[in-house]
Amino acid sequence: MKIRKGVQVYTVRDFIKTPEGYESSLKKISEIGYDSVQTFGYHMSEAEHKAFLKDLGLKQESVGGNYEEMVKDPEAIKKAIELAHFYETDLISVGTLPIPLRESREGYLQYAEGINKIGAEMKKEGVKLIYHPHALEFFSLGGGENGFDVLFDATDPEVFWYCLDTHWLQSGGKNPPDYIRKAKGRMSVVHFKDYKIVGGADPIEQVCKDFAEVGEGNLNWPAIIEACREVGVEAVIVEQDVCPRDPFDCLKTSFDNMVKFGL
Repeated sequence: MKIRKGVQVYTVRDFIKTPEGYESSLKKISEIGYDSVQTFGYHMSEAEHKAFLKDLGLKQESVGGNYEEMVKDPEAIKKAIELAHFYETDLISVGTLPIPLRESREGYLQYAEGINKIGAEMKKEGVKLIYHPHALEFFSLGGGENGFDVLFDATDPEVFWYCLDTHWLQSGGKNPPDYIRKAKGRMSVVHFKDYKIVGGADPIEQVCKDFAEVGEGNLNWPAIIEACREVGVEAVIVEQDVCPRDPFDCLKTSFDNMVKFGL
């Protein structure tokens, strides 16, 4: 099965602040060869935006939902579901769990309880939540336990899926292919960004890491891609939080390297 190659438009956030900039940016993304996007701030109505994406041949991989609003208000859940149906996706993304819940087992369990409540309503309509972990979810809770694993075990696998990020997995001390396989059956979209060790550290204890284009850092991309194929990932989304040069050039480099790796 062909895996779609997409872009999280956060990568080009400085270029989408106006309607003209947004339209120009997505056209450039399409021209590079990408199939899909995860978007925000598109300066047009939902109907206009859907038509615009269709003209460019871009699929909307997911829509957004606000956890704090949805856990309190059924109407917010309904609106998120309607938006997902409108864009013909079954994925609604939620942001990182609230700050007060991030560093205790009880906090992760509280978040999981809210997620399961929201997800139960979404399940009725054939959609599910997806969560993008960073490194913070791998905070040690003691006894060999971390926040990610608590959340993974406490949430309903039929309603709460993942959008793992290769860079943040590595940053959290995990082997990306291992966690991609761990999420089998709970993930159709993965974020691709490289993890680059920056040279010239002095003293040597201050080695720094950076964000990099796919294939330009230290990650084992053949192994990552193999794991994605094994678990049935449908789309990989390039997201580069900081680009050392023109972000569109960076996106082109990532695209070309993914093609070289067989995607």
